[in-house]
Amino acid sequence: MNESRLMIVMGERDWTQAVLHLVCAASRRSGAEVLLIQMAPVRHPLLLGAVVGLPDFPAEDVQVLADLAATAEDYGVAVDVKVFQYANYWPGVVDAAAQLGATAVLAHIPSSPIPYWHDFRRWWLRRRLAGQQQLFLALDDLTPSLVWTPSVTLQNQMAQLLEKHPS
Repeated sequence: MNESRLMIVMGERDWTQAVLHLVCAASRRSGAEVLLIQMAPVRHPLLLGAVVGLPDFPAEDVQVLADLAATAEDYGVAVDVKVFQYANYWPGVVDAAAQLGATAVLAHIPSSPIPYWHDFRRWWLRRRLAGQQQLFLALDDLTPSLVWTPSVTLQNQMAQLLEKHPS
């Protein structure tokens, strides 16, 4: 049994769909478990873990989650959808990866008007996740052609990274 767990942090809809296609194709090949995480902000850190801290999801968000789960099902891959609360987004992503025992984290880092801030966030996430023996894969450079079709090259690179990573 393969113990790899690939955690996708939901971002922009097109990016999330492209990454889900890619991860599902790789998971089907390697048998890795797929986790789809929806990050949910709380108004106050004392509300973390409380049901009242969970936001009310609009019907659109529920439909998006259902569509993404159906996409994974089309690949024959089981996807575990989780809602994870946070008071601070990027440390929340790191905490979610630790709590769920992810092998690799795939997240989109949005661009910033502040020079080098994007690069700093990427460095910070890689460093924090490496401290937990986890990989960080940004996949920020997904081209529009990957929105519907997974790339064999990226699948192979991801599979090689997972094989090299100690479980």
